[in-house]
Amino acid sequence: MTKLIVGALAGLLLAGCTTSDRGRNPSIGVGVAIGGAPAPAPAPQGGPPPWAPAHGRRAKEASYRYYYYPAAGVYYNVSTRSYFYLNGGNWQVAMSLPSSVVIDTGDYVSLELDTDRPYLFYEEHRVKFKGNNGRGKAKLKGHGRPF
Repeated sequence: MTKLIVGALAGLLLAGCTTSDRGRNPSIGVGVAIGGAPAPAPAPQGGPPPWAPAHGRRAKEASYRYYYYPAAGVYYNVSTRSYFYLNGGNWQVAMSLPSSVVIDTGDYVSLELDTDRPYLFYEEHRVKFKGNNGRGKAKLKGHGRPF
């Protein structure tokens, strides 16, 4: 009799595991960690540690390159190929300029800034490069420091 009850319970358990789920997809998982903690990631090679001040290599990597067109007051991000321009008092970012904004592609100033928002320095650049129209290219790094 005991064998019959144990067999019936085992059959019910097995039948309960094989019934349809009607669209549900339950999953059961067991994770087992054998050994100690995982090995730490290797230290990056070829550069200063993350806590060191950025004077050389990392400082150059963190800078953004722009072309500033003083006649139109437009910035061009060299790496993302996007333009920053004023539209109704607000700065807009676009991959191409609207037809109302015309730039002279030969008259620009090359800038390296530490920010992804060059328009924060627009007033400074507008005054500084006001007389640059038609003089060719000027290269500046930061806020007017030569390369």
